[in-house]
Amino acid sequence: MSRFARKAMLGLVVLALFSSPVWAQGKIDPSKPIKIVLSAPFTGSGSILGDYIKEGAQLAVDEINASGGVGGAKFQLIVYDDQANASTAATVVRRGLYDDNAVAIFGPNMSAAVIGVHTLAQQARKPMLVGATSVSFRYDKVKNDYLFRLRADDGIKVMQQVRYIAEVLKAKKPGIICGSTDYCTSALDVAKAGFEKYGIKIAAVEMMKEGDKDVTAQMTKLKNAGIDCLVGLTHEPEAAVVMKQVAQMKLTVPVVGFSAWGVPAFTDLAGDAAIGVISVQGFNPADTDPVVKKFVDAYTAKWGREPSDPAQCYYDGVYLLKKAIEMAGSTDSVKIDEALKKVEYSGVQGPMKCDALHNYTDICYISQFDGKGWKIISKLQ
Repeated sequence: MSRFARKAMLGLVVLALFSSPVWAQGKIDPSKPIKIVLSAPFTGSGSILGDYIKEGAQLAVDEINASGGVGGAKFQLIVYDDQANASTAATVVRRGLYDDNAVAIFGPNMSAAVIGVHTLAQQARKPMLVGATSVSFRYDKVKNDYLFRLRADDGIKVMQQVRYIAEVLKAKKPGIICGSTDYCTSALDVAKAGFEKYGIKIAAVEMMKEGDKDVTAQMTKLKNAGIDCLVGLTHEPEAAVVMKQVAQMKLTVPVVGFSAWGVPAFTDLAGDAAIGVISVQGFNPADTDPVVKKFVDAYTAKWGREPSDPAQCYYDGVYLLKKAIEMAGSTDSVKIDEALKKVEYSGVQGPMKCDALHNYTDICYISQFDGKGWKIISKLQ
């Protein structure tokens, strides 16, 4: 081949590269939807939260699309049931990453599922934004640049729970009832360290498994230990079982639960037994902040009921993603990921910005259930 021919061929190759669709990959195309996948539990142990998660995300998608989308492109939300199971979550997350070619994954919401699948997003180099709250997958522990948390984690919330028990209730002999998942046991580690800092010795710790319907033995041991406060670190159904046992035993100590104890999924199951329970919440629809009220009104109008934690964090998450795509000027997931580390957004959960642990917010509430709703004692940011 002559020197001239070689130069001509090289020129054609360069021209082809510049004109190839690959060169324009990631450019926002108004004619194509921006696919995002939601992995949430609609069956299994976490199913009582699945609809709230989906409704929060869908509300944000619908609002954004109605206002013109992202650079003219509309979001398409693809929803899968992960059954609150790490194995099932791995299947649906892979489907979202590769078959659907989503730009980002929302969920899973159960901590154990996140621990089992977050590396899939890391390998695919696509963002995963979750509402799960275990401290086990903080950035300093897993070093996953593609994993982001949309709620305050339990390192923050459980410490606020301990602080309230120690400083406000002045408890000296707290007793703990704890579930068996990572969400519960990692919170137990935080609680133990927190009480130790206050110089408070835990009177007793009792464990229960998810799905247990009888905690007579555990509650009897806690009562016999002379506890002056019951600390709840379980999922919602187990919290209801515990409180019905508390009522039956006529145990009259204050009860302070973490986030799973502060949602309708618990109070609906517990009924009157939930009256008086104090919880560290991630969200409270009674908050009179105008941004919160606007979200609650829009959610209620669309879905016919008030939102519950964690609906607000997936709603905020979709808006965060919108701003990140706009900042990146691209649907390329790597560029979106970099933008997610820098983007700032004022949402339902207040000012949101990715911190060193890849958490966007530390907002939480201390509230008490009065039989009708949760009365806010304090809002912490």
